[in-house]
Amino acid sequence: MKKKTLLIAGGSGFLGRAITSFFQQQNWNVEWLSRRASRQTELATKIWFWNPSELQMDSAALASADAVLNLAGLSLADGPWNQARKLEFEKSRLQAVFTLSKFRPDRSDIHFISASATGYYGSYAHQVHTTELDMPGTDFLAQLCEKWEAAALSSDYSQISIARIGVVLGKNEGAYPLMIKPVRWGAGAIPGSGNQGLSWIHIDDLVRGFFWLLENKLTGTFNFTAPAPVSMNHFMREVARQYHRPIWPIHIPETLISLALGEKSVLACKGVFAEPKALLDSGFSYAFPSIEKAICSFSS
Repeated sequence: MKKKTLLIAGGSGFLGRAITSFFQQQNWNVEWLSRRASRQTELATKIWFWNPSELQMDSAALASADAVLNLAGLSLADGPWNQARKLEFEKSRLQAVFTLSKFRPDRSDIHFISASATGYYGSYAHQVHTTELDMPGTDFLAQLCEKWEAAALSSDYSQISIARIGVVLGKNEGAYPLMIKPVRWGAGAIPGSGNQGLSWIHIDDLVRGFFWLLENKLTGTFNFTAPAPVSMNHFMREVARQYHRPIWPIHIPETLISLALGEKSVLACKGVFAEPKALLDSGFSYAFPSIEKAICSFSS
């Protein structure tokens, strides 16, 4: 049987490499788009040329693709959130989608999955539970996600899925090692009120979730989060318990974090409790449904 091919935009990052490895184990062929084309990487993936800032790519990359996964976009953690940087965040996301749409072959069988984020729902400091049925927020992150998703939904692919991704937890990469470092050093303190939501997902469930969408040909919008979002206070105290470290009985004031990070402080001090109703309704089963189980898998 001919192997299916997954083409990933943004494949060289933390998420892309984990997804590549998993899909290869499932006997899929995985290829990447990059500004530097080459025969293969350490994961034995073929790399096709693209330059989304100029709406350019090798059209042959899409010729044999059964699915396209778009993870491309400038990291929100990079640089200050001034007006110029915000425009770069937006341009990097929209130009990637526009490029994939521009070179879409005249076929109706390509499944297009485009990343978004739980920032779509806005940033809150209190407990607000959201599902895919809720409306977007009004802040910068929400508006960015709304534009990102609108571009994907207008891309002319016949099968489109939107993945609103929460904070992806992995043992050695991504946000998790940075989040737990103060705790492991014995200097753990809770940012902001501690009541802000942390919509998280274990990296293993993320990659299995993408495979689930493609294998079951599921379209629509999906929160890629665990079924039990937690408060930042809950998360930090569970990390401290698992690593046998103390948590300081003080909170880092939001005003102090805001002085240091500016508007970007929302990444630490705000959040939502996004629930994966669509994935659960589709029958997807989580290997790590609770934060306790997820952190235990990293600390063992």
